[in-house]
Amino acid sequence: MKFLVPIDGSKSSNESVKVARKLGEKVQADLLILTVIPETSIFEQYPTNFPYTLEIDKANTERAEFVLTDVDKELENYPYNHETFYTSGNPASQICKFAEEHDCDLIVMGNRGLGAFSRTLLGSVSNKVINQSKVSVLVVKSDLK
Repeated sequence: MKFLVPIDGSKSSNESVKVARKLGEKVQADLLILTVIPETSIFEQYPTNFPYTLEIDKANTERAEFVLTDVDKELENYPYNHETFYTSGNPASQICKFAEEHDCDLIVMGNRGLGAFSRTLLGSVSNKVINQSKVSVLVVKSDLK
């Protein structure tokens, strides 16, 4: 079995890693940890913003690597395989695409990420993944405690 665990460094995604680990240990699942770097296409439309786009991309990549390093530490003694990945683009689309491409059996993700403002405008990533994914989704509700 393979579980995809999309993370963004939020409390909710950290909780989803813990749940995926617990469940994964019971069913001997490999864990694929993914973080998605947001698109910076707004800045790319204007040539004068090119240096800023590069700086934003660099900062986003560094953040992704930092978030994944933290999870790597959390899963240090996980008895089965675990790998970390990052990609860029629309989070919900990239999560669904990754799950299909890697033949994942389950997506384990938090119900709330870091993007509260964008969630208000666009809808939550978890909601989009639930509705777009061909893979089953387990949503971890960390804000109930």
